[in-house]
Amino acid sequence: MLLLVGLLACHYLADFCLTWPALIQSKADARSIRPILLHAGVHAVLMGCCLLVYGVDARLFLILTLLELITHFLIDTIKAHVSVRFPLLADIKQKAYWVLFGLDQLLHQMVVVAIWYAAVS
Repeated sequence: MLLLVGLLACHYLADFCLTWPALIQSKADARSIRPILLHAGVHAVLMGCCLLVYGVDARLFLILTLLELITHFLIDTIKAHVSVRFPLLADIKQKAYWVLFGLDQLLHQMVVVAIWYAAVS
């Protein structure tokens, strides 16, 4: 259970504490994927450190860290493009924004749980 809590904490830190203006802007206008890729890299590094502390072997570490990098990048990039295509989804005052935000977080949390499960199995 401690690993799951650590992975969830890593997700929180990377998504909400370790953000920067270029990332926020790229999520808003979807013009540049580089900040989203760097953001996904932050997620992968933090979760990778957590997996190393837990003692995951090198092969599994690589697979799970890449899984986090790729899935986080894809989820955030798709969300950015959907928000640009449908401006209602980008308006923080609209319920649709929060539904999309919740779906985004649900997908990320499902990946975190899958990583945890793979690491402890």
